[in-house]
Amino acid sequence: MGLSSVMQTALSGMSAATTIIDVTADNLANSQTPGFKAASVQFTTLLPLTASFGAPASGGNAGANPIQIGRGVEVAGANRDFSQGPIVAGNQPSSLALEGEGMFILQGRDGARRYTRDGQFLLDADGQLVTAGGDRLLGFGVDSQRNVDRTRLAPLTIRLGSAAATGNGAVYVLQSYSVNRAGQLVGYYSDGSSRRLGQIRIARFNNPAGLAAGAGNQFEATPSSGVPRESDPGEAGAAQIAGGAIELSNVNVGHELVELTLAGNLFRANLAVLHTADTLLGELFFPWRK
Repeated sequence: MGLSSVMQTALSGMSAATTIIDVTADNLANSQTPGFKAASVQFTTLLPLTASFGAPASGGNAGANPIQIGRGVEVAGANRDFSQGPIVAGNQPSSLALEGEGMFILQGRDGARRYTRDGQFLLDADGQLVTAGGDRLLGFGVDSQRNVDRTRLAPLTIRLGSAAATGNGAVYVLQSYSVNRAGQLVGYYSDGSSRRLGQIRIARFNNPAGLAAGAGNQFEATPSSGVPRESDPGEAGAAQIAGGAIELSNVNVGHELVELTLAGNLFRANLAVLHTADTLLGELFFPWRK
């Protein structure tokens, strides 16, 4: 193993340190993003240079161990920690937080299914619950008899101020709504009655770390994550919903600052190795430059 290989090993260490800094910077930048899940980097060794596979013991010879020289490190993965973040009270009934395992199901503007833990929803002009980017929250709607229609997922709609008639011809108006822990949307009317408006559905994955992250704090299913398992909140161990609340990021700022310091030390140590190898190469090929 020559000095050029030493430089490649040092470069792999510098690249690893840079990756840690990249991931840590993203975690810190999103420490105030609701529902954000922190990521961490995993590393593995590169295939070592094998000078000898060793020899077995024989006769008076005790044998010999393999002679292998490491050639550096490479990134094995950058996995997200989907553990629960702190939940705080919000100021809107459309703000929803998940307590436990699961993700909200969204329909993007392109019609694609996406998933998120960020429950900062708003009511748009059509009364649909949407994200700040306009993606719609999916669940089960209700039919004309106010029974939950479980045949297909659809955007959840709450038309505040809409009027409806009773059987005796009286008119009542939808004045407010709430979301209970089972994900049921309940509307409250001017006649003092309450009626079901819809049912939120959530999705769980066998391997949430296999989800592909996208913009807007959203994820998409991949072969690694497995197919989503949809259920009502609280069903078979699924997360329950805290209405009028927000799940904060699970980023531990103190831990990330420690990671940043360690990554800086790792980078500087490998840079010192690279500088030493460069100096020795210069002395080897250009001794008159001393």
